[in-house]
Amino acid sequence: MENSEINNSELETMRAQIALLKDKLDKETIVSEKLLRDTMRHKARNINNNAWISVVASIFVIFWALAYLPSEGFSWWFIAATILMMLVCDFFTWKYHKDVNAKTMSGDLLTVAKVMKQLRDNYRKWLKYSIVMIVIWFIWLCIEFCMRYNDWKLSLFVIVILLISLAIGGFIGLKMHNSVIRNAEEIISQIEEGEE
Repeated sequence: MENSEINNSELETMRAQIALLKDKLDKETIVSEKLLRDTMRHKARNINNNAWISVVASIFVIFWALAYLPSEGFSWWFIAATILMMLVCDFFTWKYHKDVNAKTMSGDLLTVAKVMKQLRDNYRKWLKYSIVMIVIWFIWLCIEFCMRYNDWKLSLFVIVILLISLAIGGFIGLKMHNSVIRNAEEIISQIEEGEE
């Protein structure tokens, strides 16, 4: 009888310990899930901040094209092409980022991973097109300056300044581009690690 009471007592103690351990594990899973969601939301905000910076920069270029270029004698074809290029960039920025929002980031992890993979892949593809577009636009800009100045020394000086500006802008744009890809890959990696 005493043996049975001891075994029951030990069994009850073990059950209590198992219940306590299960409760702790459940709380740890909830905390881990919350940390994962918070980190994903933070990275998504960083991704969308880069998109907003791009849109603001394009709006600045559109106003510059409308306010400065006509008074400096640039062709309306070039001005229209500059504005169109910025609007195309804005459209694709919106298209790529439209699903990177609070609703998606709060949804199921499979959807978040798909959205991030799509964003990463779109950014990688876009880099090829954007480089071609910028090279064509830059050559046209240099031609416009050369036609305007009719002085090869002054034109060469302006082209060197423009090349330096293009290099600085390209560096900043590439850093932003890489930041979006890195943040998307980190979210994907965290989701994949969490599923294991």
